[in-house]
This record gives sequence, C-alpha cells and structure tokens, in this order.
Amino acid sequence: MISEPPRRSNPLLDRVTLVQGDIAEQYLGGVVSLIPQNLEYRGEVNSALLKAAGEKLDKFILENVSKPRLGDVYAVPGFDLPCEHILFGITPNWRTEFDREDRHLLVVLRKAIELAADMNLRTLALPPLASGKNGFPKQRAARLILQALEDRLNNDFDEIRIVCQAAQTLEVFRDRLESIGWSG
Repeated sequence: MISEPPRRSNPLLDRVTLVQGDIAEQYLGGVVSLIPQNLEYRGEVNSALLKAAGEKLDKFILENVSKPRLGDVYAVPGFDLPCEHILFGITPNWRTEFDREDRHLLVVLRKAIELAADMNLRTLALPPLASGKNGFPKQRAARLILQALEDRLNNDFDEIRIVCQAAQTLEVFRDRLESIGWSG
C-alpha cells in the first residue's frame, strides 16, 4: 500500500526555518518572547534578551507597560539587539502544571504573529517558548507553537525562524515540523 505524504494545513510552512543558536543574536525584524503578567524576567530567553538589549529594555517596559492583561502583546524596541523589535506576550505566572493551559500560549502566539504582520515585519524569530525548566513539556510546546504558525502564517512573512539553543530541543521541533509536512 502506498500512502500519500502528510498534507500541510498551511502551505506557507516552507517559510519556516529551524536553526540552533542564540535568540539574542538573530538579525531579523522581530523576536517573540513571553513575560508573566507581573513583568518579571524569567527563563533563559528573557535573561538573554535583557542581557543583549541592555538596561534600556527593562526601563522601557517598566515605564510603558502598565496593568498588562493576559494575552496582550507589546512591541518594544530591540535596543542593542540586532533585531528591530521584541514582541512580548503576557502570560500567567505559571507555577505548576495546572497553571499551564494551552490557550494562554496559543492566544499570545497568534496575536504576536498578527502584530508582526501589522507592523510589516517580514521576518520573525521564535525561541521554543514556554518549554523551559518550569514550562510545558517540549513536545507540547512545539505542537502549540506550530499550531499558532499554521493558523496565522501568511504571505506577509518571508521567514519565521525557530531558534533552539539545545540540539535536543531542535530535534523535537524538527520531528514535529516534519510530521506536518515541512521539508526544511
């Protein structure tokens, strides 16, 4: 029996690239990250972004973001980063497995992609969001990130780059992408 290859729900997935590297070194229009509603920097991604962008980033957020609501996405300058903008999505302060609901990540990712398109950012970098030490299991995070991309990826983008620091995480995303028909 010959089976057909899996069909893509979004044929624009060819615009997705997968690289191993540092999110803070990406020369793209924007970088997406998450920040809890209390605006505390947590995790490797935010620490790397803050270190690379400089203290101006922290000061800007504290002066310009007040009373953030879950699901809000804020575009801030990249400051000393090589990217033009950082798109911060506001998520709950996840403490336990019960706090991490799929919808929180999906809403933020979809809004971040829509905002990037509205801002005419042709390129965007995504780290393996919400899959850190206290986050979603990597396979679940990969499924949610790719679901948001399938839902919102359109002709406005030349490239969406998924940037993984660890080789193991890169393989999780590669496997998941290939399972939905991505050819790399």
